[in-house]
Amino acid sequence: MSSLFSLEGIEFRYDTGEPIVLEGLSLQIPAGKVTAILGPNGTGKTTLLHIMLGVLKPDRGKITLSGKPHQAYSRQELSRLIGLVPQFESTPFNFTVYEYALLGGSPYLSPFQMPGKEDLEIVERALETAGISHLAKKPVMEISGGERQLVQIARVLAQRTSILLLDEPTAHLDLENQSRILKLLKKMSDRGESVVMTTHDPNAAIFGADYFVLMKGGSITACGSANEVITSQNLSRIYRVPIRVEKNKGYPMVVMDKGEA
Repeated sequence: MSSLFSLEGIEFRYDTGEPIVLEGLSLQIPAGKVTAILGPNGTGKTTLLHIMLGVLKPDRGKITLSGKPHQAYSRQELSRLIGLVPQFESTPFNFTVYEYALLGGSPYLSPFQMPGKEDLEIVERALETAGISHLAKKPVMEISGGERQLVQIARVLAQRTSILLLDEPTAHLDLENQSRILKLLKKMSDRGESVVMTTHDPNAAIFGADYFVLMKGGSITACGSANEVITSQNLSRIYRVPIRVEKNKGYPMVVMDKGEA
């Protein structure tokens, strides 16, 4: 399994005197797979994504991307390699879906340069891949939450990156839209792109991911395949509630254990 990101001994806090968010974190993220980072809220998942993206710098430790030190990449190089779909993203202008997706081409344009024919074609393909071509002329503010998530993914597709980071991409979505997004992420990995997503929902991770990372208190507690990582003991420990993992057609299925009344 080739490594995409390699993190060793990462420590991070947002300011001097603030609590440590990530402590002694070491992790290998595989290339060409969908990796799910699971853990409760406040355990450092989003911070870890921002360190991979390069917008946050660790206080200690080192991170490499495809075998090259992270700091050796320029900001523009990273923006052409890695795209981020945040959990929350405000839209300051009433962009149409097409206009919003067109923003993904910014790393390839100089200031004040207008998109060319190729850039427009890339956006059209991105919308088609995300299954939202029919929404191209709709204002972003007038579409559903699930559709907005797909629009954000289309923007990153238009960014032409080979690495996609997503922060809680299925949070607050109904089952249909969860399925659409997770299937799209799997489709991207099948064509050789690398996907890393955070989630607090083990079942969503099982449905869409190939590789699993469990986090608690800013550290890694387990990583590997679903059968290795998604166990009753592991999940009960990190979420601090009784959790039962059952097998359904060979795949783990996570259920809350009522325990004793």
